[in-house]
Amino acid sequence: MKKFLCSLFLGMLFCASLVGFKVPDASADMLIVPTQVVFEGRERFQSVTLVNTGGKTNSYELGWEFFDMQEGVGAYKMIDKPSTDFDLSKHVVFAPRRVTLLPGAKQKVRLALRRPPEIPDGDYHVHFKFRSVPNDDDLDIDNKGQGASMGVGIAVSYAIPVVLRSGDIKVQADIGEISLARDEVSGFINVAVPVKRSGGNHSILGYLRVYHVGDNGKEDLLGVVSNANMFPEINNRVFDVHLTKEFSGGSLKVELRHFDKKNDFIYAERSFDVE
Repeated sequence: MKKFLCSLFLGMLFCASLVGFKVPDASADMLIVPTQVVFEGRERFQSVTLVNTGGKTNSYELGWEFFDMQEGVGAYKMIDKPSTDFDLSKHVVFAPRRVTLLPGAKQKVRLALRRPPEIPDGDYHVHFKFRSVPNDDDLDIDNKGQGASMGVGIAVSYAIPVVLRSGDIKVQADIGEISLARDEVSGFINVAVPVKRSGGNHSILGYLRVYHVGDNGKEDLLGVVSNANMFPEINNRVFDVHLTKEFSGGSLKVELRHFDKKNDFIYAERSFDVE
């Protein structure tokens, strides 16, 4: 096992696209659970819950967007239409399409897959967009000319992946050499974990965990990346894991697991000794 030196260098953090993750900006005033939807096998119905986490009544519009995941850190590129011949957005219906929520209120959005007689084997995705829009009270204020000096309101949008997996799903992954850096602002350690698809054409849908394993064998969870996904259009991605604790000696164990805890398995894992 290769020795991994724990001499850390100072470095600026690089940021991946936040599509498909919890909204990081408190001004967004929304929380969406879960942060991805997957149709597998004969599944036809799923749901997503939208929560107004702000301090005032907010309105939201729901719709579709198309993205392609990019190699490297997994950023997304917006595209005008799906990159596959099978357009998943034309086979999933949802309700409601617009909702107004009081502070702290939530709304369940139901999605139904209208499964055609034949679906080509493969992996298809579209992004489900939630966009904040002015509600009636905001429009009344604007029409009366009040609050004009308060500045222009910002419409916040947030999208989560909706995935359909068809056919015999077999996918494999390998974890490459990790690298460490310390964030100059937070002081915490960041671990860059490269993952390569080593087999199969379906998405890798999972979550990635980094553990510190002490000399006594005890494992301590240091950091997690949820929605650690690799869609079929890419074969390599670097996951940026922010650790929440310091560590010394022992080893670091990196584990990429399947997203569904009811059908749990490990895509890949690897350990690195620490000096």
